[in-house]
Amino acid sequence: MSNHKKVTWLELFYDLIYVVAVSITIHVLGHSHEGHVSWDEIIKYPLIFFPLWWAWTGFTVYVNRYGEDNTHQRLVYIVQMLFVILMSASISTNFNANYLPFLIGYVGIRLTTVYMYGRVWLKRHHSSAISSYLAKGFFIGALISFSSVFFPGDWKFIVLYLGILIDILLPLLGRRILKKHPVQNHHLLERFGLITIILLGECILNIVTTVREVPITTEVVVAGLLGFILAVSIWWHYFESSEETVGENCNGPGHAIIYGHLFVYMSLGILANVIRYGINHELELRQYAEFAMAGVVLYLVATGFIFNVHSKGGLNPKKKWLFFYIASVLIVSSCLLILPNVISVLSGTVVLIVGYTVYSRLRFRKLNNS
Repeated sequence: MSNHKKVTWLELFYDLIYVVAVSITIHVLGHSHEGHVSWDEIIKYPLIFFPLWWAWTGFTVYVNRYGEDNTHQRLVYIVQMLFVILMSASISTNFNANYLPFLIGYVGIRLTTVYMYGRVWLKRHHSSAISSYLAKGFFIGALISFSSVFFPGDWKFIVLYLGILIDILLPLLGRRILKKHPVQNHHLLERFGLITIILLGECILNIVTTVREVPITTEVVVAGLLGFILAVSIWWHYFESSEETVGENCNGPGHAIIYGHLFVYMSLGILANVIRYGINHELELRQYAEFAMAGVVLYLVATGFIFNVHSKGGLNPKKKWLFFYIASVLIVSSCLLILPNVISVLSGTVVLIVGYTVYSRLRFRKLNNS
């Protein structure tokens, strides 16, 4: 009988609150001016995405290791939701204007996570080394990020992301300690998979809303259909790969799942905008092709890494394999840059994702038959 931790209804509700914030962040790339998205807005996309992803990931991994569906944890969830709503309401291309509420939201989420690790540290002696390490490290990272409020101009952003970087590196540096209490990968993939499927819903939403904004033509219908095929192909690949590659004995700190999904989520946000611009043609061809290439490369590299590290067939990637895989993805996806128009770039993007899906399915079939 399976003893896997189950995702609770409150976890699903919590994730939906975050998806609102992620959806707003995705639309940062949806503001084009005279056929271009400015570099300022392109840079803000990952800078806003990082703290959102890490704030959600931090508490998700805590719940995966130590979570109990009791009143105390539910209250912490609800408090965190309020901080997430504050962060969401503060997301804007004018980051400076809403910096303080965004910072308070982020630090509030991190400190409540620290509080929960601190409780484990005090109550569970067999987990004290892990919970102590994470509670102390995350507390230092949160304090550094909060201290950014005292710095002028762009210095505050440097200090904010220094604290986030320390937080992000902490589990990697403490890998040996964390392996003593491994994550439950099935539960972790369910949580990350839920965000993935909701982001795919953002792709569908972009199809519907954009088609409603433009005159219906044959090209618009074709672009909408291609966007739908793209979303379905990603769904097929991601969830079939998830089912096929994570085995019963797949335990560890879960770093490939945790860090790889940052790039999966960012790629889905980019591809949602690729679908949108593929329908309304508001982006100049060169930058549109660059967006498409970025989305494809991030998705293929991130999922290739995640689903090979956690493979039933033992396809754990070595450095040489990763180098050739990334190089191959870059070379193949660069073909999008030479296509003659927007609809051909969108078609090329669909072909690459569909081809990758078919290849993955054939590979899993071969592994299962061997």
